[in-house]
Order: sequence, then structure tokens, then C-alpha cells
Amino acid sequence: MTIKKYIITLSLILVSIFAFTQTKLPFLTVKDIDKRTAFEELVELLADSDYFIQNIEKQAGFIQVKAVIKKRGIFAKRAGNKIMYNIFVKQASERVAQINFQANIEISDRTEDGYYYRDEGISNDPKDYEELLKLIESHFENQ
Repeated sequence: MTIKKYIITLSLILVSIFAFTQTKLPFLTVKDIDKRTAFEELVELLADSDYFIQNIEKQAGFIQVKAVIKKRGIFAKRAGNKIMYNIFVKQASERVAQINFQANIEISDRTEDGYYYRDEGISNDPKDYEELLKLIESHFENQ
């Protein structure tokens, strides 16, 4: 009976460790800039890009943008899906801003009544962040 308790306890510990390690979301650290300037530059950059700005909260350092995945290749499975990005800008230290990201995926599904979007929640897949991260990294590298 005690062996069974140890196995269950060990299993719960392992599950919690794996769950914790998989929730690491991407972030960027930008040096020689304050939160306000980084935020303003991000808003301008995203407004000039293919991302649709949904919401901006300047005081909180929050930007929400939406993107629709366009077809890539003949059999693109994810074409037409939506990604909603939550971007948080905070002051990490003096003259260092940190930009945190969350991507919420909505999968396009079809029923006999038509199409609808199924919310898949926050993505931990690095591929869902690549394009946005490249855009923002290149912007701040060229400043």
C-alpha cells in the first residue's frame, strides 16, 4: 500500500514538473530603452505591419494584435487560423525593457452550418511566435 502511495506521489511530481517546463512563454529583452519608448515603438511597428491591433493599454504596457495565418504551400493545414497575441512591455531594470508574449490560437473548423473558430488556448509552440519575434527583434536591432 505504501509503495502505491509513493508511485502516485512521484507521478504527480513528474506531471507537475513537465507541466511547469512546458508553460515557458517567449520574451525579448531590449537594452538602452525604457518601457514607454519601447511601447510606443512597438505600437508604431505593429500598426505598419500585417498585424491588426485589437487593444492598447498604455499605462499597463499591453498591446493585443491579431493575425490570420495565410496559406503556405499546397496542403497548408493551418491556413485561415487566427492567432491573437498579447504583448506585455515592462521595465526590467533601468534602461532595459522586457517584452513578454502570449499567443492564443483559434483553429478554423467546418460544420454543415459553415465555418467557426475553435479556441485552442495559449500556445507553447515556438513556431507560433517566430514571425512576430523576428519582426520585433529586427526592429530593435536596427535602432
